Amino acid sequence: MKISKKPFRILMTTAALVVAIQMPVTYAASLSDLKDEKSEVEEQKDHLSNEIKEKSAEINVIKSKQQQLLDQITQITDKITNTNNEINNVAKEIEVAAAEIETLKANIVALQEKIDQRNELLAERARALQANGSVSFLDVLLGANSFVDFIDRMSAVNTLMDADRQIMKEQKQDQDKLEEEKLTLENRKKELEAKKTKLDSLKASLNSQKQEKDSLIKQLEAQQKQIASEKQVLEEQYEEAVEISDEINAQIAAEQKRLLEIARQQEAARKAAANNGGSGGSGGGSAPAVSAGNWTKPANGRYTSSYGARVHPISGAYKFHYGIDLANSTGTPVVAAADGVVSYAGRLSTFGNVVMITHSIDGQIFTSVYAHLNSIGVGVGTQVSKGQYIAAMGNTGGSTGTHLHFEIHVGTWVRQSVGSVNPLNYISL
Repeated sequence: MKISKKPFRILMTTAALVVAIQMPVTYAASLSDLKDEKSEVEEQKDHLSNEIKEKSAEINVIKSKQQQLLDQITQITDKITNTNNEINNVAKEIEVAAAEIETLKANIVALQEKIDQRNELLAERARALQANGSVSFLDVLLGANSFVDFIDRMSAVNTLMDADRQIMKEQKQDQDKLEEEKLTLENRKKELEAKKTKLDSLKASLNSQKQEKDSLIKQLEAQQKQIASEKQVLEEQYEEAVEISDEINAQIAAEQKRLLEIARQQEAARKAAANNGGSGGSGGGSAPAVSAGNWTKPANGRYTSSYGARVHPISGAYKFHYGIDLANSTGTPVVAAADGVVSYAGRLSTFGNVVMITHSIDGQIFTSVYAHLNSIGVGVGTQVSKGQYIAAMGNTGGSTGTHLHFEIHVGTWVRQSVGSVNPLNYISL
């Protein structure tokens, strides 16, 4: 029985987990790497969860098959009971037949003795006649001295003749009965042999039924053991993935804490230097002018979509838009909206190419998000100033045209819906 349909996938998942477990904590040097690892582990967890669901579904199917096996075992047990009953009946029939055969044998011996005795009597009379010569019944009658003597002789002759006829009749009957008894005996012997053959066949059938029952029980036990073992392996792998996920979450929190500290130090240094300005970066004349205050516009462009609920341009569904969109040509400079530290730089799902910057402003932590970029000009851990060039506008990910999707979150970025605020509360267009 084929329990697992994807052994290679399970093997690859296990190998990935082992690699993740052996990976030193210092391997994930950046928040970007850690989030990538977290994404991979979450995919592994989803995969293992699906495998466990599939295994549970297989277990339900196999439980149904096991019920069928149990039904078969019950049927075989009933057959075994019926066969045992039939064996007992045939054994009793054999006992009866054997007793009848013994009775027939005794009857045959008795008949044979009677026949032998008559044969001896007839032989004795034959010897007597031979010794006295041949005398006919007519000579006996003609030798009468008187009528009365004739009558006596006639009566004697009739008596002798009746006795002879009775002896011959009984002899013939006993001989016929002897042959009949012998034939009956032979038939009963044949029936007895047939019953013994049937008994042997029933016993062989009984053994076969017992072997089939034992085989089904062993098959049932093997299935249960294998399913339980495979499911346990998947659950252990899932637990390992959960542990790894927890470890990576702790590393992410530690890395974010480190970046926040850098952002706070940067803010302190900026305030100490009383430097509230910024450089325009490598975007040339098309970069936005740097405004006063803590925040500045991240790019020049046409304001095409506001923060809030809207009809999604791709799916057509009514969804919440967690940022604002500024449309312009490909390559338009994108700048840091405030002083901070780059906490993510790379591809991220429907964001396409994205940069995330962590800011510390008056002790409050913010994260700004710049999505659908054509190219990225900074790396994770880079300290950037407000208005500094970080990327070029593009059309990557889930985008219908070249634009910048810009978000601001209070606190560190976890996902779009967490800590999301309207960017227009902080920047002016």
